[in-house]
Amino acid sequence: MLNKSLVLTSLLVSSMFAQNIDDVVTKTLNQNYTLKALENSINITKEQIALASKWKNPTLSFGATDIQFDDVTKRDLEPMQAQFIGLSQTIPLGDKLEIQKKIASDDFEISKYAKEDKKLQFKSKIYEYIYNIKLLEERLSLFNQFKSNTKKLENLLTELYKYNKANQAQILNTQIMYQELNLKSQKLQTMINTLNLKLEQITYKKIEDVDFDSNLKDIKLSEEINNHPKILTLLQTSQKFNSISELEKEKKNSDIKMNLAYFQRDSKYEDYVNISFAIPLSIYGSEDIKSRKAKFKEIELNHKLEDMKLTFKNKIKTFQQNIDDSLITFNIIPCCYYQIHKVMNLKFTSVQTE
Repeated sequence: MLNKSLVLTSLLVSSMFAQNIDDVVTKTLNQNYTLKALENSINITKEQIALASKWKNPTLSFGATDIQFDDVTKRDLEPMQAQFIGLSQTIPLGDKLEIQKKIASDDFEISKYAKEDKKLQFKSKIYEYIYNIKLLEERLSLFNQFKSNTKKLENLLTELYKYNKANQAQILNTQIMYQELNLKSQKLQTMINTLNLKLEQITYKKIEDVDFDSNLKDIKLSEEINNHPKILTLLQTSQKFNSISELEKEKKNSDIKMNLAYFQRDSKYEDYVNISFAIPLSIYGSEDIKSRKAKFKEIELNHKLEDMKLTFKNKIKTFQQNIDDSLITFNIIPCCYYQIHKVMNLKFTSVQTE
C-alpha cells in the first residue's frame, strides 16, 4: 500500500512540474541568442531608415593664400593675399532621398521576416526533436518489455527442456534474440541522447517531463502560404530591387555641390566672397546599366517567388498525403495485431494441450 502511495505521489509531483511543448517553444524564443542577434539587426536597419534621408555632412575649409617665403607674416603686399573660410555642401536633387528611405524600409521589413523565419525554424526543430525523443522512448519501453518477455520465454524453455518439451536450439535462438534486443535498445538510447543534445543546443537547457499526446489525429494542413516569412522576404526583396532600379535612374540627375568661401584681406583692400557650383555629368550611361541590372534582379526574384509558391503548395499536399496515409495505416494495425494475437493464442493453447 505504501509503494502505491509513493508511486501516486511521484506521478503527481512530476505532472505538477511537467511542461508542454508550447511552453518550451515560448521560453526558447525568449532566450535564444540567435533571435536576440536578429533583433539587434532589426534595430540597425530601423536606424538606417532615418539615416537614408539625411543630407551629406558639409565640408568646412580654411586657410591663407599667397604666402610669401621671404616673410610669411607680411599679409599686405598684394590684393591676392587673404585668409579664408569656406563651406561646401552637396544638395540632393530629385527623389533620391525618398527612394533611399524606401530601400531602407524594405531592408527593415526583410530583417523582421528573417527573424520570424528563424523563429519558425526553431519551433519546428523543437517539435521535431521532442516528438522523436518521446516516440523513441516509447519504442525503447516496448523493447524493454519485449526483452522481459524474451527472458521469461528463455526461462520457460529451459524448464521445458528438462522434460524434453523443448530443445537447445530454441533456447539458443531465444538468447540470440535477447542480445539483438539489447543491441537495438542501446542504439535507441544513443539516438535519444543525441536528440536531447540537439534540443539542448537550441533551448540552452535539458528538457525533461514534457507532456504531449502522441496519438495520431486527423490533421488538415492550411494551404495559405502568402504570409509565410520566406514568401514575404522574396516579395519585399523584389520590391527593394525595383526601388534600386528607380534610384539609379534618379542618379542621372546629379546632385549639386555648392562651395561658398569668405576671403578676408588687409584693410587696404575689400573683403570678398567666392561661390561656385559643381555638377557631375552623367554622360557614360553607367546609371542606366545599373538600373537594368537591378531590374533583371527584380525579375529573377519574381520567378523564384512563383517557384517557391509552387514548391510550398506541393510540399503541403505531400505532407497532407503522408498524414492521411499514416492515419489509415495506424487504424489498420490494431486489426492485424488482433488477428496475429488470436492465432498465437490458438497455437499456445495447442502446445499446452500436447
